[in-house]
Amino acid sequence: MITREELYDLVWSKPMLRVAEQFEVSSSYMARVCSALNVPRPERGYWAKMAVGKAPPQDPLPDARPGDLLSWSRDGELPVRPKPAYVPEIRKRAPRQRVSREAIHGLIRGARAHFESGRPVDEETYLKPYKKLLLDVITSKVCLDKSLDFANELFKRLEASGHRVMIAPTNEKFSRARIDERETSQRPRDYYHSGLWSPYRPTIVYIGTIAVGLTIVEASEKVLMRYIGNGKYIREADYIPPRRSRYAADHTWATTKKSRRAV
Repeated sequence: MITREELYDLVWSKPMLRVAEQFEVSSSYMARVCSALNVPRPERGYWAKMAVGKAPPQDPLPDARPGDLLSWSRDGELPVRPKPAYVPEIRKRAPRQRVSREAIHGLIRGARAHFESGRPVDEETYLKPYKKLLLDVITSKVCLDKSLDFANELFKRLEASGHRVMIAPTNEKFSRARIDERETSQRPRDYYHSGLWSPYRPTIVYIGTIAVGLTIVEASEKVLMRYIGNGKYIREADYIPPRRSRYAADHTWATTKKSRRAV
């Protein structure tokens, strides 16, 4: 186990290749460790310049930001975090930034493919991706684009206001709040058999140093639905009965089911 302060002293005392040999990893992996712990390291050519007395002063170790790893061990997990479009300073409130409509937040990039290629579900059932380290979104296939677009806009606006959005780091233990997707219900929620997908770690936003959980949920409601055959249901209000005749029989029926609503 090595702390970020110890790692900082180490990488500024000898070349990265020798530091990597000490931990029996590659120099590129050691550079990733420095990035994960927010530890600055010498630039390329630093040691050659030091040999002739022309090395620039070493970069100071910045204060740990909320969510930064504080230590690392060779057998520990090294998270791969998407680079945010904007990383604000925590001690001083960052100025409000203009939100680009075209920009895609790092947590959104590539998420659609994982949701679409998850476990097979009915068209209106909530998606269950195999990947567990994803942003916290509970949605059906019908509303997937709307849910991800909403999450993208929310995350960008939060970061533009100086708040860091990320998947919860491994060095902090957060409990994800229980999710009830039902808009109204008279029965208590059976959370153990709800069938809802949940991520391995929650999505959070740091308001200063306070972590707040973020979950995007497509709500559901109970409505009267009509079965029209081939496993398909439509809302009773959208059903148009066939014209009555002695030869045409209506083989549909109405029942109460959960239906998805907008995010």
